[in-house]
Amino acid sequence: MAYFFEEVDINHIKPGLPLKIEVSSTNEFSGGEFKSTVDDIQGDLLKAGMPSLKGRFVPIPIGMMARISAVDQSSVYVFYASVLSNGEENGMTVTTFKLRSTIRRVQRRRFLRFEFIMNGTLKVAGTDQVYDFMTKDISAGGLRILMKANVDPGQIVLVTLDIDENLKLHDQQSQIVRKNDVESSELSEYGLTFLNMTSSFEDRMTRFVFKLELKSRGGKDD
Repeated sequence: MAYFFEEVDINHIKPGLPLKIEVSSTNEFSGGEFKSTVDDIQGDLLKAGMPSLKGRFVPIPIGMMARISAVDQSSVYVFYASVLSNGEENGMTVTTFKLRSTIRRVQRRRFLRFEFIMNGTLKVAGTDQVYDFMTKDISAGGLRILMKANVDPGQIVLVTLDIDENLKLHDQQSQIVRKNDVESSELSEYGLTFLNMTSSFEDRMTRFVFKLELKSRGGKDD
C-alpha cells in the first residue's frame, strides 16, 4: 500500500478538529508544540482557541509562523500559517491565523511517532557541513533529533541513518520543520520531514513504524 501527500482545500478543516501547533524558538519566544481546537474558518483565516501548553494558554507573538496539523479520524491536514491576532471573543481566548501554504492531507499512520534512539549524520544541502545527531523518535514521514548544530527551519538537509539492517537512509532529502532549544544543554531539538520518498521506500518506513506500534502495545511483529 502506498502512502502519500494530497493537496486539499480549506473546506476539509472543520470546526472542532484538534490542532497541534508547532513553533520554532527564537530570541523572543521559547517555541514548542501547543494544543488547540478549530473554532471557525473564514476564507484563508483560521480562528482557534488560544494555544495551550501543559494546561496554560500561551499567546504566540503576532507575525510568527507556525506549522499546524489538524487531525480527524483518518487523516492529518498539515499547513503553515502566521499569527494575525490574539484576543477574546464571546468569553473565549482565541488566536487568528492566516494560511501561508497549501493544505496537505496525509494518512494518519505517517504521523504516529514512537521512541527510537539511534545515531546518524546530517548534511546541509549545498554545503560540506556534516553534523552528528541522535534520534528521539521516528514516524513514517520524519524524525525528531537532537544535535549541537545551528540549522534554520526550512533548510533542506541530507540524512544518513541505519534504521535497521534492511532499512537504511543514505543522503535522504529532508527538511527542517522546527527547532527548539533544550534547557541547560548545548543541544537543540529538530523536527525533520522526509522529502521525495518513493512509494516503495515510504511503504517500508510505514511497515517499520507499524512494527514499533505493535511492540509498544505488546504485540508480535511477525
